[in-house]
Order: sequence, then structure tokens, then C-alpha cells
Amino acid sequence: MLWLFLVLLRTRHGRTAASGRGQAKFSFAVALLLSIAVGYCYLNIYKDYGLSSREGLAAAKQAVIDAERARVIAAEQAAKEALGKEEAEKARLLAEADRHRVQAETEADKCGLYKIVRITDKYELRIADNEAAVKIKNEKASNSRFTYYQSIDPSETVRITACSGDWREVNIIEPSYLGDVGGWVPAAVLDFSDKPPGPRVYSERDFYWEADTSSYKNQIVPIVNRISRETPGCSEIDTGSLARSPTQGSAADPVFFVTCGSPPRAFNVWFRPTDSR
Repeated sequence: MLWLFLVLLRTRHGRTAASGRGQAKFSFAVALLLSIAVGYCYLNIYKDYGLSSREGLAAAKQAVIDAERARVIAAEQAAKEALGKEEAEKARLLAEADRHRVQAETEADKCGLYKIVRITDKYELRIADNEAAVKIKNEKASNSRFTYYQSIDPSETVRITACSGDWREVNIIEPSYLGDVGGWVPAAVLDFSDKPPGPRVYSERDFYWEADTSSYKNQIVPIVNRISRETPGCSEIDTGSLARSPTQGSAADPVFFVTCGSPPRAFNVWFRPTDSR
């Protein structure tokens, strides 16, 4: 229609009047055909809805609108259901993780994980949780003639760092200068009883008894416990240090000593069996 209007304007100029009239006729014909086509489409729009006449056209249009609305509602409902399933799965996974955490804590408590315990018997540390596993070599003590292995004994305190069946991985806590020593041991050599308050009470099994000390067990043990209670700096005694002095005392009146504390502040305390009286 705009084209037809512009053509009519050109017909008002003399030099272009003839060609303008021709274009105007052509434009009018095109406009007329377009109008007829639009009218035909409008009159026959019912066919787009699968109808044979215009009767029911309004209902068909409404049905299309209702179908689209239902599709949108169904999509929203599906999205909500998917979100609900996702949230439910998250909740399930969190509950499962919490169950595993509680189970792990229960197992850790049962095996004594991270608990600090004492030793009931000497044992050479292994690199794995079985008796046949390789022993851990004591590189500092070993030489070309003799091979020594890292071990724990009743004079030491350890922390449990891992559990596997009847085996525990431990790391020495006391004495502190052996803090880098650790390995696997049977749970049977560990004392899981709660540590009593106050100074440690030593017993015969805490010491290595040599030929020149074993006959004085009944006197030495109470003396060492008294030293632990009464001597400053001796709350922890290296029971592996118990020995007879080679320079003090005599055959009839022997002198023994134990080492208190840890390097570099470790020191020896000497005593006689008669001190127990």
C-alpha cells in the first residue's frame, strides 16, 4: 500500500506521469491480490485447526491455548519433581555419609585409634600388619657386624595411628626423642586400660632384668617408684636404662641407677637396694 501511495505521488510530476500511471496500475493490482489473499486466509483459518467450517473455531483456538497452558504446567511440574528427586538424593547421600562417619568413629573408638597407651611387652616393629612382615631396621644402632631393629617396650608410651584387625600401627610418644619411631605391632602387646592420674606406677614387667639386677627386683621396683614420686624431673623414667653402676658400690653393697627425663635434660639417679628400708 505504501508503494502504491508513492507511485501515485510520482504521477503528479509531468515527466514521470506516464510511467507512474503504469506503475500505479500494477501496484493497485498487487495490493488487490494481497488483500484478497489475506481475506481468503482469514476466512479459511478454521482449516488450520482441522475444522471443515468456521463453526467451533473459537473452541478450537481455546483448546490450543488450553493445551499450551497444560504443556507449560506439566513442564513446571516435571521440573519440580526432578528438583524434589535431586533434593531427596542429596539427603540420602548426606544420611549415608553421616552413617559412615558414625560407623568410622565407632570403629576408631573400638580399636583405640589415636589413643595413647602403654606397652605390656617388648616387640620389634613391622612395616605391615602381620607377623611375617619385614622388621623395621634401626639404622642408627646397626653396623656392619650387627643388625638391630626398632622396637617398643614397657618403658615407652605410644599413640595408635591406624588399625587393621588385631594389629595396630603405633608411634612412640614417650620418650620424646624417639618420636620418629613407629610401625605395626599386635594389639596384644598394648595396654588399653585408662592411664591412672599422678605419677606412673612401675612394675617388674616394665624393666629389662640382667643377671646383676634380677636378684634385686623386690628392692629396685619400690625404690624406682619412690624416685618417680619424690624426685623433681623424674615423673617419667627410662626403664630401659636400669643398670648396675660399674664404678660405684661393691659386690656386697651394689649401686644401681636409672635415667630420668629426656635429652638434653636427662640425668641419672643412683641408689642402693638398702634404700628401700
